[in-house]
Amino acid sequence: MACYRVVLIPVDENWTPASPDDVPAQPPQPNERLLETEDFFSAVREAIQFNQQTWSERKGRWAVVCEVGCPGKTWPGLRICTPLRYKIASIWWPPGWEPNSPLDMPLCICRTHGTLQEDQLSYEQALATIQALNQQAMDRASTMWYVMLAVENEPVSRTISYDPAGLQTTVEIRRLHVAQPAGGGHGDCSHCPARSLDCSMVAPA
Repeated sequence: MACYRVVLIPVDENWTPASPDDVPAQPPQPNERLLETEDFFSAVREAIQFNQQTWSERKGRWAVVCEVGCPGKTWPGLRICTPLRYKIASIWWPPGWEPNSPLDMPLCICRTHGTLQEDQLSYEQALATIQALNQQAMDRASTMWYVMLAVENEPVSRTISYDPAGLQTTVEIRRLHVAQPAGGGHGDCSHCPARSLDCSMVAPA
């Protein structure tokens, strides 16, 4: 199980973050720990909540989410997970499941059918996209449902290889998390044929 740590770094007052989970291009070494948890989205929410304070309340510090014990490009033993970007993926509509809103995410998500695009989106863009797609799926009785995948910043691993023709191949493995949008629930599972079995949980974003 991955362990996530929220660390605090000093930042310049003139630095303008693009989002409340942004990270400076060359972040200095962390000098304080705010939280450590196995729940990824709890760590992200804690960091965002800290970063949304005023400059004086933050005392010139900024919160960054990292994975402990994982090699990172910037800090030894800490892999920087924020800022997050989002992708949209489709899943097969679970048998017997009924959504109450286009922002609902079923509990039984275990494997996505495929991503709709390679471009990474902001949270607001991803939220608007799945709301529109899932509303259409509800209106037209689709067999597919759409979910938001939160993409961590630094890869878990990176492999570079060269072939005799002089071509370089780079493979990056990044951790993804299925995000439960604010305002959504888990829908109605009362008609699920496997409702007696344990479900995989979806963490709220």
